[in-house]
Amino acid sequence: MIVSGATIKPSQVVRDLGVVVDGDLSLAAHVSHVTSACFFHLRQLRLIRRSLTVDTAHVLVRALIHSRLDYCNALFAGFPVSQLTRLQSVLRAAAGLVLGLPGRAPVSAAMHSSLHWLSYPQRVTYKLCLLTYKCLQDWTPVYLSRLCVPTASVSGRSGLRSADENQLLVPRTQTVTLGPRAFSTSGPDAWNTLSSELRHSSVSLDCFKRSLKTFLYRL
Repeated sequence: MIVSGATIKPSQVVRDLGVVVDGDLSLAAHVSHVTSACFFHLRQLRLIRRSLTVDTAHVLVRALIHSRLDYCNALFAGFPVSQLTRLQSVLRAAAGLVLGLPGRAPVSAAMHSSLHWLSYPQRVTYKLCLLTYKCLQDWTPVYLSRLCVPTASVSGRSGLRSADENQLLVPRTQTVTLGPRAFSTSGPDAWNTLSSELRHSSVSLDCFKRSLKTFLYRL
């Protein structure tokens, strides 16, 4: 393509707001970028781990690893298991470093009981549900909050059981792969899986966060 005499070549991978987007919107390039950066920092932390307390190592891991794993991770909704496994491997390695466990030691149980970390894909569900909660509380821009439509407000559905349980309308999608990954579908779908107590409008933000973590631990 030539614009004003300059030749412009299309790129298969671009960066937008810190997210690496590839041509087919699979975000595989972004996962590769995140895992590569996280393992780099984990290697550096291993060099000084003996000089750190558990609490200090925990703080550093949350700052250097969790910040990357959780950034825009709502985009990982509907991700293939193979991609989520790569992110989970980073989380397991980080937990092992914080707890000082040997390389091949089982870490999943300790990650939940000692560090109170959510695994993948629970971390994605947590972000989706928290964002949906804020949409329903009108704490988000209109372009997001309008995507969360209570079933009770839909004509012809106000008498359904889902309306009484504060569920949201999950719109139909025209595509099988990309459609369900959009927040308009993934957000309400994740919200509807929560218990009716969590979906109640009177639940405060702090209580919602604590209860949501407890709920996801059980999955």
